[in-house]
Amino acid sequence: MRQYQCPGSRFIILSVFFAVIFISMISFGVSRLQAKVKVGKLPKNSIANYQLQTIDGRQFNLAGLRGKVVALNFFAVWCGHSKQHIQTLKRLDSEERGLQIIGLSVECPESTPERLAQFIKDSQIKYPVGMIKDRIFSEYVESRDLSVPQTLVYGRDGRLAAHFSGHDAKVDTDLTEAVKRELEKQ
Repeated sequence: MRQYQCPGSRFIILSVFFAVIFISMISFGVSRLQAKVKVGKLPKNSIANYQLQTIDGRQFNLAGLRGKVVALNFFAVWCGHSKQHIQTLKRLDSEERGLQIIGLSVECPESTPERLAQFIKDSQIKYPVGMIKDRIFSEYVESRDLSVPQTLVYGRDGRLAAHFSGHDAKVDTDLTEAVKRELEKQ
């Protein structure tokens, strides 16, 4: 029995495939552009004053950390890229004096307080870590892109100095440079 195929089906399949890739590239570029637009701005008052809590009960907000360089990292315990990114943050935490790193695990069914505590122990994280809901995460990054990891670097003046999304060698290098640049400023 012979199967018949529509002569234009290959063209349609390839067109759809390339359209999906093109749209993905554009949305990734728009996300990075949005991040660049926010650099240099102060966070909204609602975000600067939002009380965050670590899993050991300490409370803080961005407004209270003015005067310090802050790296605010949003991650997920199940995410491989988040785990790689945390290694960079741990290195920066041990090498850079004057840097305050804060990790915020985005709440999801896989991120219970117990699992997060075990993750912190297993990963040997020494900087403060808490949990955050998607709605608040979205307000911090000012985007609907809730992919993890994302790291916001704030200068001593409280302004956003850099916004990184994902993790690879370039993000590692760029994050390190952004932190050092902000620490050098007086």
